[in-house]
Amino acid sequence: MIFRKKGMVDMQNMLAQFCMNQLGFGPLGEIMLVTPGSGNAHNYFRDKVNEANLFTSVQKAYAAAITARNDVILVTPDNHTWKGDGGVQTAELSWDKQNVHMLGLSPENLSGYGRARFSHSSTMVSMLDVGGSGCIFKNIRLMHGSASAGDITCLKTSGAGNTFENCGWATPINNTQAEASAYRGVIINGTQNHFKHCTFGTANDVDRSAANAILKFETTCSGWNVFEDCVFRSRSGGGQTTAIFIDDACTETVVDYTGIFLNCQFLHQGATLAVAITKAANTSRKLYFDNRCRFAGVTDVIVDARIGEIVSGDNMASEAASAADFKQMLKARILVVT
Repeated sequence: MIFRKKGMVDMQNMLAQFCMNQLGFGPLGEIMLVTPGSGNAHNYFRDKVNEANLFTSVQKAYAAAITARNDVILVTPDNHTWKGDGGVQTAELSWDKQNVHMLGLSPENLSGYGRARFSHSSTMVSMLDVGGSGCIFKNIRLMHGSASAGDITCLKTSGAGNTFENCGWATPINNTQAEASAYRGVIINGTQNHFKHCTFGTANDVDRSAANAILKFETTCSGWNVFEDCVFRSRSGGGQTTAIFIDDACTETVVDYTGIFLNCQFLHQGATLAVAITKAANTSRKLYFDNRCRFAGVTDVIVDARIGEIVSGDNMASEAASAADFKQMLKARILVVT
C-alpha cells in the first residue's frame, strides 16, 4: 500500500470537513490557526496550512477574520498567551464581528480542563468581550494567570445568538481574586446566547471569601440566555458564607426569562453559603430551572422576598399553598442542602 503525504490543499480540505463536523454547519470561510510558534502542533501544521493563516496570537487571527463569512480560528492544544485589541496582555479582546468562530483542537471535557487554553501574566480586568452575533466558541479554556484583585472577569457577552460549547471559565484562580468583592467570572448582557457543557469556576482549591458571583446578569440584560448541562463550582474552606453563584441584577421591564437553566449543577463545598442567588426586585424577569438542576452546599436558593421570581420546571408554584410552602417545595425538588 502506498501512502501519499498530505499537501496543503488536502490538509485545508480535511480541516474544513473537521470544522463543519464540529461546528455543525457549512460552508466555511477562511480557516486560520493560532499556534505558539513552536512545539509539536506548530511543527506539524506550519507546512500544511497557508502561512498567511498561521498566527501566534488570537488577537492577530481575529483581526484577519472577516465578519459574516463563517471564518474559523483553530487553536492548537497548547498553553497560549492571551492578547487583546492592543496586542498586549492587559487589553481585553472585543469580539464584535458576526459569525466568526473559535474552535480548540482539544478533546471535549466537561470538567473544563481543555488544553486549548489561554492565560495571562499581567492584570487584565476582562479577557474576552463578545459583542458580535452568531459566533461559536468550542473546546476553549480561559483562565486568569496573575495574582491580582483586578482580574475579575473571563468573559462578557453583550451580543446575541452566540454559542459557547465545552468551554471552561476557570476563575477565580487564586485567593486574591476570590477575595475581591467585584469578582464576576462571567457577565451576560445579551440575548439568546447558549452555554452548553460548560464549566464555570475552577477546580483549584480557592476559597471565595467575599459576596462575589460566578455568573452575573447585567441590569440591561436581554432575555432567553440558555445554560444546558453546565457545572458551576465554588469553594469556601475557610468558613466563608457570603459568596453566591448567580447575581441577577437585571431591571429590564420587558416580561421574559433572563436565564434558562437545563440540567445545571451548582456545587459548593466548605461552609454552607447563605443563598445561591441574589436578584434585583423585578417581577417582570424570572429565572427558570428545570427539575434536574441541583444546588449543593447552600442554605437557600434565594431570599424569601424574591422566591416568586424563580420558576421550577415542574410547576411547583401552582401546587404550593403559600409562599412558605413554595419555598420548602423548592428546597425539596431543586435544592440539595449539605
